[in-house]
Amino acid sequence: MIAFIGNLLLWAAILCCILSIAYSRVYSKNPIRSIRYSSLFGVSQFLIILFSYILLTYAFIISDFSIVTVWKNSELDMPLVYKITGVWGNHEGSMLLWILILCLFGFLVIVFDTKLPRNILRNIIFVQSTITLSFLLFVVFTSNPFILQNPIPQDGFGLNTLLQDPGLIIHPPLLYIGYVGYSIVYSFAIAIMLEKQHVDGWGKWIEKWVYISWGSLTAGICIGSWWAYYELGWGGWWFWDPVENASLLPWITGTALIHSLIHFNSNGRHQSWTLLLTILSFSFSLLGTFLVRSGVLTSVHSFASDPSRGLWILIIMSVFILCSLILFFSYSERKLDKSDFTLFSRGAFIQINNYLMITSCIVVLLGTIYPLILDALTGDIITVGPQYFNLVMTPILILVAILMPIGPNLPWNDRINDIIVKKLFISIVLTLSMIVLLQIIVEGKSFNLAVFFIGLGIWIIVISIIDLLPRNIDRISFSLSKFDLQSFKKINSPRLSSRVIHAGFGLMIIGIVAASAYAEDKDTRINLGQEIQLNKFTIKYNGVSAEIGENYDDLVMNFDVYKEGKELQNMQPRKRIFRKSGDITTEAAINRYFFDHIFVTVGEVDADYIYASISHKPLVRLIWLGGFLMVFGIVIRLNHKTKLFRD
Repeated sequence: MIAFIGNLLLWAAILCCILSIAYSRVYSKNPIRSIRYSSLFGVSQFLIILFSYILLTYAFIISDFSIVTVWKNSELDMPLVYKITGVWGNHEGSMLLWILILCLFGFLVIVFDTKLPRNILRNIIFVQSTITLSFLLFVVFTSNPFILQNPIPQDGFGLNTLLQDPGLIIHPPLLYIGYVGYSIVYSFAIAIMLEKQHVDGWGKWIEKWVYISWGSLTAGICIGSWWAYYELGWGGWWFWDPVENASLLPWITGTALIHSLIHFNSNGRHQSWTLLLTILSFSFSLLGTFLVRSGVLTSVHSFASDPSRGLWILIIMSVFILCSLILFFSYSERKLDKSDFTLFSRGAFIQINNYLMITSCIVVLLGTIYPLILDALTGDIITVGPQYFNLVMTPILILVAILMPIGPNLPWNDRINDIIVKKLFISIVLTLSMIVLLQIIVEGKSFNLAVFFIGLGIWIIVISIIDLLPRNIDRISFSLSKFDLQSFKKINSPRLSSRVIHAGFGLMIIGIVAASAYAEDKDTRINLGQEIQLNKFTIKYNGVSAEIGENYDDLVMNFDVYKEGKELQNMQPRKRIFRKSGDITTEAAINRYFFDHIFVTVGEVDADYIYASISHKPLVRLIWLGGFLMVFGIVIRLNHKTKLFRD
């Protein structure tokens, strides 16, 4: 019955999409009737898909193994939380979630953006319903989550063991909100370009959707990075995996879009560039969907290996990208942007930032798809690894880090005043002082390029803080009377938001460089009772114990960590054996010491010894602290003003 109702709902959603498209475009001669019925069927899409998703979740909870998707991705003894998250831990269920979020964004626009002009809203519903229809047809014909089987098995295969982790609970939904969120931004852009007359104020309409998408994508990437760090057991936060790159591409174009949107909303310039970035952001989201679900990549992130699925998504992606680009170039010919490039202005720095962002996109895209193209054309299999990406991305990152903090301090015109010069001067002096001090303390007389890169992160943080100081500084002074709380009440949320985001990026740079350049690693055999010295830490191995979980058994290795003779924490890395599948996963143990990590994973285990990998990663926590500080900055931006600084 669940499968029957589920399939019926999917077809009902398809019918609602068709009717919504018809009323928004074909039957648009009566504006009132058109907007009423297209909105009605747009809302119906969301409600129907929501019900179907709840139905699939219920099937997972009660272990209805008559449904193939449930049978392949669940089991009787699996914890309830992983039965629920297992709904999106597979291709079919995750695509249903993808469509649910797609319909949700359309629903939110219809319900809450009531001040939009009717013709614009009709265009948005038309585009969003067309996207939804294409993916609904994809799900029904190639990825149906409600397919039945007979006879009904007594138990299921269980969820991928690597995905039975708290990171799965929030990582995929946040990524999907980020990916799919760009669909509504894309729909807005197409809706604008479909109009033959000039449309004012549309940049303000899409702001919140751009921020929500970028913030969710940032949070999803950060959580995914943390999940890979502790769950996969190799202690890395980014490996330039092709699917990781697929999430990075819309993030980069989304970053450029935010800056371009600020420029456009400030002076009306660069409309075409802003529209192009909306198209690129959604296009890269579709590319990420293709890479994950086409089977062209082998990755822990990949869901599907059916070529028909990949072909369907490739057709969807090609049609939307091609049609939108044709429309864009046609629109750009009618609406030419005027150039306002003056070197020492905020607009010029935003343009330069956007060019660097697009360059980095091209670099990452080529490194990601070149092996696929070569394999398709010649059959040769090559791997583009971290060496390529680190080599080509480092110069771009240096330029971005140097220029990033300067732009927000500049005026929109090229009239630089004394206050700007003084703030930049103070920031440069403080940054250079910190770099020199760091060089003396850490490196002494030797030189390490890592100090320079850490200095870039310090530069971003220092100037972000200095820029939040009162704008009425008339002399270089550090008197506390100049910086009382009352002086900060004039700080508005956009200004505070951008500085918080930039400071978070600076923290992330410091964490990445410090953990990469100054990490200490030991891969060794450790006997029972043996102590390992690692930097200023002592790690002692105390033996093995066992624990029983709901659907797994743990082999627990016990370590004590000391620093200068003082015990810090007991660490328990594990070997986890899943009873149903027999899979064995490695669960790392992490000791958090301020912003550092002691990271322990275990290989071969014997009664009297083990082989373990032990690492000290200084300041590694700054990577995720910086990432979530960037998300917090977006949360600030979504509010008109923060309560903390409200008059």
